[in-house]
Amino acid sequence: MSKRTFKALVIITLLIVIFPVSVYAVTSSEIEAELMCDCGCGDVLVNCTCERSEEMRAIITGMINEGQSKTQILAAFVSQFGEVILSSPPRKGFNLVAYSVPLAGLLVGSVVAVSLARRWRSSKREDDDEEPETKDVITEELEEKIRGEMENLED
Repeated sequence: MSKRTFKALVIITLLIVIFPVSVYAVTSSEIEAELMCDCGCGDVLVNCTCERSEEMRAIITGMINEGQSKTQILAAFVSQFGEVILSSPPRKGFNLVAYSVPLAGLLVGSVVAVSLARRWRSSKREDDDEEPETKDVITEELEEKIRGEMENLED
């Protein structure tokens, strides 16, 4: 290893060690976006303005200051309030239905739409292929009446 490469590695290592840990730390707004306010308003904690949301924010800030990770903080809230406190269901177990049903519905709807469009298009082609029946709409009798009416108009 050359001296230049070694110096670059030492500088990068020092920067990683010296760089403030706060850049890697979780912010309260990240956690608030994943929690619902438990006051009953139905808002995500980050958007709620009630007194209870302020209390929950203070709890989150305290947990962050204690050095807890995002996973630990969310787990603490889930253990206290249950999974209803989460703004979106965790992607495991039966909750996968909440993620898979819309996708399945989209796929089924797309298949139905394509098949209907193809059926409509093929029936349109069949209609175009058929020769229209030509009927003499104006018979001789009708032509005589029209001539007579035209002569009456000219007089």
